[in-house]
Amino acid sequence: MGGMVLEGIVTSGFGKGAIFMSIDYYKEKIKEKLGFDPYPGTLNLKVDKEQTNLLKGIDSIRIESFEKDGKNFGGASCYKARINNINGSIIVPDLTENEEDMIEVIASVNLKSKLGITDGDNVKIQLEN
Repeated sequence: MGGMVLEGIVTSGFGKGAIFMSIDYYKEKIKEKLGFDPYPGTLNLKVDKEQTNLLKGIDSIRIESFEKDGKNFGGASCYKARINNINGSIIVPDLTENEEDMIEVIASVNLKSKLGITDGDNVKIQLEN
């Protein structure tokens, strides 16, 4: 049972994924809604803009925004996915500085280490229904 396949090139991010994946609220919501404890970081992939547009036609799993100490933290849309045999999710923050040709992938492990991939490698992500 699988959906569409997205393909992208591994690229370094800004390190902000690690910050957000370390916030308790996000960790709890990801565990509750996606079924795994997120590794504190994201795998960033450069993809064709058309591929990111395909996500807009798919129902997402929502993580709502929240406020803490007077600061607003944005929500995100998540799409269950697999890379090789690793369960994870594409996460699209509501408030993002990413270009429209970038996607972020979260999982319970460091995907670069676990898969032995580095910047410039081509990877495929299978969206799950």
